[in-house]
Amino acid sequence: MKFIKASVRDRTGTGGKGYIMTTFNQLCEKFGLPNDCTKDGGAWYSGDGKVRYEWAFKSVDGKVIVTIYDYKEKCPPEEIKEWRVGGKGNTEKYKKFFSDFYSTDQLVLR
Repeated sequence: MKFIKASVRDRTGTGGKGYIMTTFNQLCEKFGLPNDCTKDGGAWYSGDGKVRYEWAFKSVDGKVIVTIYDYKEKCPPEEIKEWRVGGKGNTEKYKKFFSDFYSTDQLVLR
């Protein structure tokens, strides 16, 4: 299954699905720079300040959405070792997204 970058609109309705044990630098190496959720008035602005950085992907058919984000973190992103995973759609398909990049011992999904 192929995934592409998702839009703000695509990620609407995603929910927490677990965690991934990795670093900010490793995420940037694999997925590029995250969307900045701190820019007031920006498309990705979280409004409540609970999310500062987020990556969002969708399956080519648009039926599966995967997000990776910090949540209520106060430290610099380089210090975060446990990132939240969100998603919607077929659970097995978003698990497949991660299996292409991470070992099962780095990922905890419900």
